[in-house]
Amino acid sequence: MSNNISSNKTDIFDKEYCESLNSLYNDNAELTEIRWFFNKTYDWAYETENLSPDVVLLGTAIPEEMVIAAGAKPHWIIGGSLGSVAWSDDLVPRDTDPVSRSIAGYINRPEGADFSDSLFIIPLINDSMRKIAYDLKSEGHKVCLIDVPPDSKDKYAAEKYAGQLTSMCEAVSEKTKARISRSSVVSAMKTVSAARSVMHRFLEITRGHTDIITDAARMFVQNSYYMSPSIDEWIFHVESLIREIENRIGQSKNKKTEHPAVMLLGSPVFFPNYKIPFLVSKCGLEISEAVDYLSMKSFITYNKKTLWGSRDRLIRNIASTWLRYDSSPAYVKNDAMYDYVSWFVQNHKIEGVVYHVLKGQIEYDFELERFEAMLSKQGVPVFRLETDYQYQDVEQLRIRMETFSEMLTQRRYREVKKAS
Repeated sequence: MSNNISSNKTDIFDKEYCESLNSLYNDNAELTEIRWFFNKTYDWAYETENLSPDVVLLGTAIPEEMVIAAGAKPHWIIGGSLGSVAWSDDLVPRDTDPVSRSIAGYINRPEGADFSDSLFIIPLINDSMRKIAYDLKSEGHKVCLIDVPPDSKDKYAAEKYAGQLTSMCEAVSEKTKARISRSSVVSAMKTVSAARSVMHRFLEITRGHTDIITDAARMFVQNSYYMSPSIDEWIFHVESLIREIENRIGQSKNKKTEHPAVMLLGSPVFFPNYKIPFLVSKCGLEISEAVDYLSMKSFITYNKKTLWGSRDRLIRNIASTWLRYDSSPAYVKNDAMYDYVSWFVQNHKIEGVVYHVLKGQIEYDFELERFEAMLSKQGVPVFRLETDYQYQDVEQLRIRMETFSEMLTQRRYREVKKAS
């Protein structure tokens, strides 16, 4: 009986992964360079039998440059799968947010990777992560906790955060037997800066060119960073994809699409559960910008000034830079995200905002009123969409999304008519 249950849950995972990959491939089949990202994502999902990661990062709210500086190759588990949610049924309460449930499921995946000797680095950004950390520690796993300061502007926040990053480095170094030197920290900072810079350039170049690359594919390439075997290899292939897209843009007759441009804001969307970006596109909307703590990481880069100083000074620079630009849901006021959204809406044509909230992630609802007030002053309507990783609500969401899309289209028509 248990074998059949396990098999059924694996079938859910396989179906979701393959359907999302196939949809992305079919909609972007003319892009030859994007195939590398499909292959590596497939390998990440299925080549787990002999995998025994040294260091596992839960979620994306960890400065991976510090892990790399201590001699480890990060293995990320970021959630995003309904199939892996099913593997966590006996581990966490059903009302736990789907991202945390998905992460717990990946760790306990049947015939998955061997995490028995892994060091788990866990950011304590919500109660669910605290519970997962407690359970892993109770099961005998090695755990390193990072308590993200709730107030990033507190005068002692950077100092406290730098101390935690130093402790994390020492835990990783003990695992890898590698010494953390000034040069290793500088090298890691340069590597992740290059990756985040090329990601930012990719998102800027491809915005509005859905005739060449779909909005979901843009998000997929961004997500693929966490499923690639090598950061340098990932950078190389993103740059190759950028060159191909730039060539196609130069040859394209249809320079820009005519769909209403919206911002996707709120809970992050992780592959393979792409029902929201797929749905947005099917309802005739274009995602001009997806803003969440995943996309905001592209701004956390280091210049010459932050690359100067002793090893401990460099760690303090990393801590202060993260607190300035990070948009973790742990913060009581998400000022970095708020300021960026305000700037983006003022400098780009945004006709509406889809505010995505995953059930259980109430930290995003706390921020909603603040965003609504700011966007209202700028004349941008907000559509709040609450869901989870299940697919049964797609038809209901589609009806509501189409109504929002029609409203934006009518607003555009009235503005054009008024101007003429």
